[in-house]
Amino acid sequence: MKTPHSVVAAATAAALVATLAAAPAAAHNTLTAMTAPAGYVQDLEMRVTHGCKGSPVNGVKIKIPEGVTRVSVGMNRDWKVETKMRKLPKPVPGEGGTMLTETVDEIIWSQPKSVIPALGTYEGFRFRASLPNTPGAILFFKTINLCEKGEDPYIDLPKTPLPAVGAPDFGQKLIDFMAATPGPAPYLILEKPAKPQYPWGTATPTPRKAP
Repeated sequence: MKTPHSVVAAATAAALVATLAAAPAAAHNTLTAMTAPAGYVQDLEMRVTHGCKGSPVNGVKIKIPEGVTRVSVGMNRDWKVETKMRKLPKPVPGEGGTMLTETVDEIIWSQPKSVIPALGTYEGFRFRASLPNTPGAILFFKTINLCEKGEDPYIDLPKTPLPAVGAPDFGQKLIDFMAATPGPAPYLILEKPAKPQYPWGTATPTPRKAP
């Protein structure tokens, strides 16, 4: 008997296999993991695989989608890293009981010690984020490769809504979108978690008694 989780996994796997088999799609910027548990604080990596028509990459921009909060960038001694912030519609819980009123809107890597060659190598750009607790949602991370000559944007979104994750035609519609444009935005599919991220679940610390 197939569970909803297995249907999602099968549909996603079919889409990813097709993506790798399609020559135009294989060269796109992609997240190294294209699925993640909804509601988790997740380590993510954007893979940049080529430059702009023969020009090497000397900068990368990633737009953080709505609903993604608590973003922090992985340490990288080879690139200058900047972040731009945006206000949140309402405060959300942060670390140590604090409330956050803003979150990272865009991450920018620039001024590398050495550029990414136009062809033949790849580099990963790491960041961590709290994902929305919305299983079945698809998050699009618009990305732009900045090159010595020109830029290569991956910012296109589906022109029509994709079928629900797990629907029989989901994989086909996903790969059709990826192949239909030279610059599809990298995506992340949120799955229903099999278990809580942390062993204590939703428990909170018991208040300490005053000495």
